[in-house]
Amino acid sequence: MRKVVRSVKVGFIRRGSIPTEGNDYETSSDLELQSHHEPTNNQRFQKRISQSARNQAEVHEEKPPVKFGTTKAIRLHHVEEPNNGHQPHSNMSNSTMPSSFSQQKNYNTTTGAPSDVGKSSLNEIGTTSKWSTRKKVLVGSTVALSIAAVITITVVLSILLTKPTGSTSTTTASSVVVSAYWTFDGTTADSYGVYGGQLVNGTLYTSASATNMPYVGIGQALDLTQTPLNSFLVSSPFFSLNDTSFTIEAWIYLKASSSDRGIFGQCSCSSCANQCLYLIIRNNRLYVDFTSNYLSGSTILYNSTWYHIAFVYNYGTQQQILYVNGVQDAIKSNAQPYQGQSGNITIGSSTVSSTQIYFSGYIDNLLLTTQAKSSTDLLSDASLAAYYSFDSPSSNADSGPNGIDGSAINTLSVTGRVNQGIYFYPSITSYFHAYGFYQIPDGVITNKQFSFALWINPSSTSSSTIIQMFSTTYGLCKTLLGFYSYGTSGGQIFAVCNGASPLGLTGPFITQNTWTHVSLTYSLSNGYTLYVNGVLFGSTGYVASVSSGTLAHLFIGYYSACCLGTFSYNYQGSIDELYVYNRELSQSEVAKLANP
Repeated sequence: MRKVVRSVKVGFIRRGSIPTEGNDYETSSDLELQSHHEPTNNQRFQKRISQSARNQAEVHEEKPPVKFGTTKAIRLHHVEEPNNGHQPHSNMSNSTMPSSFSQQKNYNTTTGAPSDVGKSSLNEIGTTSKWSTRKKVLVGSTVALSIAAVITITVVLSILLTKPTGSTSTTTASSVVVSAYWTFDGTTADSYGVYGGQLVNGTLYTSASATNMPYVGIGQALDLTQTPLNSFLVSSPFFSLNDTSFTIEAWIYLKASSSDRGIFGQCSCSSCANQCLYLIIRNNRLYVDFTSNYLSGSTILYNSTWYHIAFVYNYGTQQQILYVNGVQDAIKSNAQPYQGQSGNITIGSSTVSSTQIYFSGYIDNLLLTTQAKSSTDLLSDASLAAYYSFDSPSSNADSGPNGIDGSAINTLSVTGRVNQGIYFYPSITSYFHAYGFYQIPDGVITNKQFSFALWINPSSTSSSTIIQMFSTTYGLCKTLLGFYSYGTSGGQIFAVCNGASPLGLTGPFITQNTWTHVSLTYSLSNGYTLYVNGVLFGSTGYVASVSSGTLAHLFIGYYSACCLGTFSYNYQGSIDELYVYNRELSQSEVAKLANP
């Protein structure tokens, strides 16, 4: 090895290089003499140093020697890089390379220090040619592009493989929900102000002063007859239901149903598959068709009765679903979407096999929306008669689907069980009143289900009334909830009191100045059922209800001697979260209301 060292020194002197004292270098001639031996790892490393040192010596042979300083880490990185071309670097600095190659910048030995043009050749080992840099750029770019391609393919495959099939969630061709709502309250306007319509062939509205025709006692409804072919038409702008989820819901009241009756229609081509939509009554049942893509309901619909009806097409699950009074009536899977791309909307008439058929009766509050409404939403739309939260700023407003707003006399807005409530004074006439209920005691129809639920916080539990129903304002009445006192004992909740039965159903004693949840439900088979704080306290069993045939009035906190004078005062204290339903709630539903 010492022989090699000597030849290194001579070799550098002969080529004009400037060796640094204490360092031995190996020349290319020595490498050639050792080429017949398999080089060790140390020899390979020395060879790379020798080649790089020789290159830089040739380039900088006229520069004076400089004492070594601290070299940057980048120098070591380039020293260890192999010469893939197996050619001396000096061969790359010939006349075929760009002239700028010989003008490369020097690396500073100290960060931020100015460049030292008089550095030794070893400090210049880290300098690389443009050709070497280009190769690295090309290799790096190729690797980067390859990685990007792999990531892109992975993401695309992940999306495709995880795309749900047969999902129960609503999926539409468009994420934009479009809706139209016709109240028919003496107006042809859409409540959203876009899809206004027109009355056809002298179509009328129900009487504004009717006490038994509309489902609720506000506004009006379309009054349709088969002759002279009444209907309601929306011609512009076009409402697209093509390749999307949608829901149609409305209240209907049949006068005659012996033949097909058109409720809703939109027809692009009456003889083309999936291009003519009609929702009708056929054989006294709901029936919907996109033309050769139909679904028939199972519930018999009778004349002279209000029904909430709905049809849902779910684009994501490809299902057609019919509902009656918020309950699923029929369902069909694998139903192709409606694809009509033109056509007027008709309400009260439909095109069936190129023939126009008409409705006979009333249609009210028709909603059309490009989303598949859930069964929970439709049950609420169909059965929640009214909901009074008593929250500001519209403390008397009905937050339910029917808009039966109330009025308050001598009450005070206070902190409620949930947000705000209202307070009834003890010494003056103080009550809440709402009118227009079709299906509760003293309402239009007999023996129909209903439910009440509310929070009470009494300041007094002396004998008093909480909920009373009237057939006319301050006329015939029935007390549904109140307190019944025994001498000095506290107030016991009671339910259902009228002239023939002063005390129908009793519950627990109620604590003053404490929020308590009370619910009362009714059905013909179960009679009246009382719940307190979600707990069942009793049921009367079978009881037939008596109705007045007119829309009913609801009074909260008002006192009227409709129970043989047994109760002496109006309710004193606060109430909150009053719900009125046109169906019998289950115990689990009551418990949910009692635990908001």
